[in-house]
Amino acid sequence: MTAEVQSSDSSAGAVYVVLHDVADESRARELAAALHAALYGNLAPLARAIPTAS
Repeated sequence: MTAEVQSSDSSAGAVYVVLHDVADESRARELAAALHAALYGNLAPLARAIPTAS
């Protein structure tokens, strides 16, 4: 999975995140919610959503 943040300038407005190689919509929603929570300081959903490297 790769994430790409697209922003043309520093003005306030929508920021779009494009997720590539995500299995299905449910997984994409899980990752989007985890990224949103992380932006507000809650890293627990992100830690649960991203598997650890072995």
